[in-house]
Formats: sequence, structure tokens, C-alpha cells
Amino acid sequence: MIPAYQSFDPKKIDQMLSARLEALGIPAEALDETVGDGTLRQLICDLVAETLAEAGAEAQRDLYDRQRAGRIAAQQQGVNLGRPSKKCSDKRFAKIRGLYESQQITAEQAAQRLHVSVSTFYRWLREARARD
Repeated sequence: MIPAYQSFDPKKIDQMLSARLEALGIPAEALDETVGDGTLRQLICDLVAETLAEAGAEAQRDLYDRQRAGRIAAQQQGVNLGRPSKKCSDKRFAKIRGLYESQQITAEQAAQRLHVSVSTFYRWLREARARD
């Protein structure tokens, strides 16, 4: 999400500046006076651009801070963040485990049937044996 003030149109800023000066009764030519290395118009537009960029950066930092605080609060409440672990039904795993332990299929075939890696199959097998 990019806040609207992180992007801007320099021409629109220039038009708004000219309109504001006209409303105040100041001639638009006043913006073309030399100030430093450029014109007053350029100086004002650069200042507005820098201000908008800083406001956008501050909004981004604020968003990150609020997201981080939300993640920390969720973890403290016991919410599991991230991708959930793949759990297969006990009946399905028990059936494939039986085939594996009776040497009717290999660990690779068992893992393939469960749609997990071989190391995950071995870990589940270890955990099941520890429960037994």
C-alpha cells in the first residue's frame, strides 16, 4: 500500500502554487526570481517534494512499527504466524506407516503418497513411534 502523498505531480504543485499566489494578489512572475542556483518556483517545488517524500517515509516506518507490534501481540496470545504445517489424517498416515513398516513400500514412496518430503515422513514416523 502506497499512501497517496508518496507520489505527486510537479506540474500540479506548480499550478497550485500559482493559483495561491494569484489569490494573494502576488504576480506569478515573482516565482521566476533567482534564488541561489535556481528560481523561487524551483526552490518551493523542491521543498514540497522533499516534505512529501519525508512524510511518505514516516508513514512507511509507522506502518512497519504497527505491523511489528501486531505480530508480537498475536504471538503473545498464542497465534501461530506463518505457513501452517501440513498434517495428514491419522488414519491415512497409519495406513501408509503400516505399508512402510511391513516393507511393502519404501520411505520415498510413502512420502510421495503423503505429498511430503522424505525427511518429513521420517520425522512423522519418529514422532509416531515416540507416541506409541
